[in-house]
Amino acid sequence: MKLFFFTNLIILVVITIAIKLTVINQENEIKILTQKVTKIAKEKEKLEIDFAYISSPKKLKEINDKEFKLNPIQQEDWINLKKK
Repeated sequence: MKLFFFTNLIILVVITIAIKLTVINQENEIKILTQKVTKIAKEKEKLEIDFAYISSPKKLKEINDKEFKLNPIQQEDWINLKKK
């Protein structure tokens, strides 16, 4: 009878340790994934800030003046197509 309880105790301890190690492993994976999500969120935020800066009217005018030198189409330059 003592042998039965002793083996059950050992099995219980082994199962408890295995469960504890599994939980620790999963918690570590969660921490790693949380860090990755945080890193991606920070990169996204930086890109949104960069886009907001680049797409501001003042910056767009500056880029146009420097790179493209585009002008708005004047009304007298429009071509009216009439259906016949």
